Amino acid sequence: MTFKAAECTTSPVESEYSGTDSLFDEPSIPAHPVAIRTAPPIPGLFILPVFLSRELEDEIVAQCMRLYFEDRDVNQIMLFGRTASSTESEVEDGNDESMGNGLPPFLISLLHHLSETLRPWIPDTVYDLLFPPKDTPPRARQAILNLYRPGEGITAHVDLLNRFDDGIIGISFRSGCVMAFQRLAQDEENLNAEGRHCDASDPDVRDRWDLYLPEGSIVVLSKDARYRWTHGIPGRTHDLVQGEDSADACLMERGTRLSITFRWLLPGADIVGGPDVSS
Repeated sequence: MTFKAAECTTSPVESEYSGTDSLFDEPSIPAHPVAIRTAPPIPGLFILPVFLSRELEDEIVAQCMRLYFEDRDVNQIMLFGRTASSTESEVEDGNDESMGNGLPPFLISLLHHLSETLRPWIPDTVYDLLFPPKDTPPRARQAILNLYRPGEGITAHVDLLNRFDDGIIGISFRSGCVMAFQRLAQDEENLNAEGRHCDASDPDVRDRWDLYLPEGSIVVLSKDARYRWTHGIPGRTHDLVQGEDSADACLMERGTRLSITFRWLLPGADIVGGPDVSS
C-alpha cells in the first residue's frame, strides 16, 4: 500500500454561503471549519509539540502493515495486553510486562518511547493515568490500530464508559487529519441555562473545536476531554488548517493514515463475552 504525505494547496475553497465555484472555474472544495494546530482549552486535552521520528514511524508502519493489513480486507485491529506489577515480573529480554504482556514487541517499544516523551509535557496526574506506578495492581491495556483511506473518518463518540478507563493516547502515522471535538449536549444545556452562550467568541464556552493532528503527532485525552466531549474524524479528502507561520488557512490533502490508540480497560472489562467494544 502506498502512503501519500499531506500536501498544502491554495486551491479555492467554496464560501460557506455560496454554491458556486470560483469565477475562474478552478476546482473548489466545500468549506470546512478552520482547524487549529494547538490544543484548544478543553481540560485534559493535550497535543504534544514533539513528533515521532521518521525512523520510528517507518518501523511501526512497516510492522503494522506486514502483520495486520497487507493482503487483508480489514481496516481495524484490536490487540490486548495485561500488565503485571513489579512484584510479579521483571524486565527480561526487553519484554517489560508492566507495559502490557501479550502486545507485540514493537508496540511495547512504542509505549516505552511514549512514556519518556510524554513525561515533560503533561501533568503528573495525567501521566500516572497513562503509565501507572509499578506497584499498581495488574490491568489490561488495549491497542487499537485503524487504517483510514482518504475520505474516511469515524463518527463522533465518547469511548465506552463501561469498558474503558480514563487516559487515552492517540498517534497519527503517515498522514494528518482533523479531529473534531464537540461538547456533550448535557453540558451545552447547562451552559445555556447559565446564560453563558451569549458570547460565542469566548473560548471557554465554545461547543466545538477542530484540531489538526499532523503526521507523527501524539494526542492525549483525559478528564473532561475524555468524558465530557465527543471526538470524531470527519470523512473527507481535504482539511482546512490554520497556517503554521501566519493566520492564513491552507488546504491539506489527506493521505492514507494509520492511527494507534492505547487505552486501559476497566476491571473485568476484558472478560470474553462482555459488552460491545466497537467504539
